[in-house]
Amino acid sequence: MTIVEIVRLLVRYFHFIAGTAIVLACLVFYSTKDGKKEYNTHTLLNTGLISGYSIESNSSGRVDYAKTNNELENLINLATSYETNKELSAKLMAHLLLAKRNEELRILPDNREYFEETIEHLDINITDADSEISIYEKLVRMREKDQFNEVYLIANSKNEFFGIEQLENLIVTREGNSDMIRMEYTSVDPYLSQKTLELLTGIFMSKQKNIKEGQSDSVIEFFQSAVNKSSAKLQEAEDALLKFRVNNKIINYYEQTRFISGNKEELDKQYQEELKVLAGAKSALVKIENDVADKSILASLQTKLADSREVISKYSAELASLELITDSIPSPEVITQKAILNNKIDSLKGQMSNTASDLFFVNQTPEGVETRDILTQWLNYTIIKEESAAKLTVMEARQEEYERIYDRFAPLGSTLSRLEREIDVAESEYLENLHSFNQARLHKYSMMMSSNIKVIDAPYYPIKPEKSKRMMMVILAFMVGAILPTAVIVGMELLDSTLKRPERACDQTGLKLGGILPRVRKKQINKINFEGLNKHALNHFIQELRAEVKGESRPKKIILFSTQYGEGKSYIIEKIKKHFPTIMDENDPEFIFEELGPIIFKPYKEEVVTEGDVHILVARANRKWTASDKHSLKVYKKLAGKKPILFLNAVTTEVMEEIVGDIPKKRSKLRMFVKRLLTQGFKPASI
Repeated sequence: MTIVEIVRLLVRYFHFIAGTAIVLACLVFYSTKDGKKEYNTHTLLNTGLISGYSIESNSSGRVDYAKTNNELENLINLATSYETNKELSAKLMAHLLLAKRNEELRILPDNREYFEETIEHLDINITDADSEISIYEKLVRMREKDQFNEVYLIANSKNEFFGIEQLENLIVTREGNSDMIRMEYTSVDPYLSQKTLELLTGIFMSKQKNIKEGQSDSVIEFFQSAVNKSSAKLQEAEDALLKFRVNNKIINYYEQTRFISGNKEELDKQYQEELKVLAGAKSALVKIENDVADKSILASLQTKLADSREVISKYSAELASLELITDSIPSPEVITQKAILNNKIDSLKGQMSNTASDLFFVNQTPEGVETRDILTQWLNYTIIKEESAAKLTVMEARQEEYERIYDRFAPLGSTLSRLEREIDVAESEYLENLHSFNQARLHKYSMMMSSNIKVIDAPYYPIKPEKSKRMMMVILAFMVGAILPTAVIVGMELLDSTLKRPERACDQTGLKLGGILPRVRKKQINKINFEGLNKHALNHFIQELRAEVKGESRPKKIILFSTQYGEGKSYIIEKIKKHFPTIMDENDPEFIFEELGPIIFKPYKEEVVTEGDVHILVARANRKWTASDKHSLKVYKKLAGKKPILFLNAVTTEVMEEIVGDIPKKRSKLRMFVKRLLTQGFKPASI
């Protein structure tokens, strides 16, 4: 549709559109005549999410704006949540009930009646001992009892004081790009607006703190439990190691094994040295015994020295034991005992030497060596042999002891390593859990510091009411009343599938347009010269007929047919006779018009159809072109052997103007100006 067509359409239905807009505006004006004044107040809270300082704050750290935005969204959702509004409703009711009980109700006198009506059926007993908290708890118990008590019904209604639907009008937004939150509320009473925001601020800050602490406490409890478990596990591992060390007499396994290994190696060296001493002593004794001619002397000497040899062997063994002990753990007592034994051994050596001297009478051996010297050597080597034998016995016992220690210590190493590894793992786990526990506690205190929301602007008592929105609502209602029917009319026009427009009629019928006649409306008779318009339109039609039959002999036979009843065939012939009588002159007619009945309902003869020079399909513009119309036209064209042309009847004057030009009718200067503006713009109408 063009702009001109839309304007014409709106002009045609102007009274309907204007009437709808005025009626709707009047309805809104009447319905809002008793509207109450509204009072608005606000509060500003600083969350400190960006600008605040906490334990975890880092002056060089970058701000995570995504996290900050998420935190702010969570705060806004918390402030506007259903549970928050439910708690706010109960606390607001408790506050006003207590104020009424104490005769301190500060709401406007105009709202007292509404307040009294609200609590009229509220069955609650308030005593002098009741506080705002106790009244709130009573209301909550009543509300949660069932869904049919008065408190529940008031809370879940549109009540202007306590209704949750009313409290949902709270506006909570972020203040620009800052970390501040703005809360705004509008109600029918200034004190109610102020008190609602005061209570909301307290509820909001309490819930925020509880959520933050609850999140931290659960994490802290988890890590505290983990620390306790890992501590018990570490203690158990340490106790197992301690028990293992005590049972196996281990102070320092690695030092002990190193010490035992060193002592054993040293003992083995001493043992080898002592074996050499013993072998040397035995060899010397054999040589001496061979050199002595009188063997009986040696036998007698051995007999006399047997007891002393046993004693000296015993003392030598004790001395060797003390020397081995002294090498490992020197002490004054051992040193004293060692000196005593040395003295005893020296004393025995002297006694044995004296005994040997009494038995020696021969001065020399066969080799010329003095017998006394040989026997002295024999005695010395005998003593050395006894001492070495005693020492070797002690050393062998000590070696066996070392072997037993080796056999006992060897498997202890792997067990000790395993126990130490278990302690290392348990200790690492304990330290990690302890670190996480400390971090969780640190995070908790940090969040407690950062979640300490501050009130920047406390809610004030609004003195002046908000500007009335009544006139805006009336204007909006008028606009809706005008736009909605306009949209419906334009939509219906776009969806209209009738033959009202020539281009649509030609498209649906498949025929070219030959002529049109207007639809005569009674209300337009005085404004439009329909007879002149008919003559003008029929003149175009006659010229179209002449173009169709040019060069043929006169008269030309024109057949008018239609598919339905009441299409206006007779009306067309009548108007042609009236305005162009010479065309149908009885003596010399230019055209002979023959009318057929509706071809869908009445049969027609072949010879009548085939004799026609031009076939005219007459159709009303205010009807739809159906499938039966298409089929009947298709059959007619086959029979006629020619393609008919279309005559559109009962066309609106607006469409007529597009075909035949300007329609002669009375117009106001404004309509003439608008028409010229839409059709010609600001160009002059003439040269």
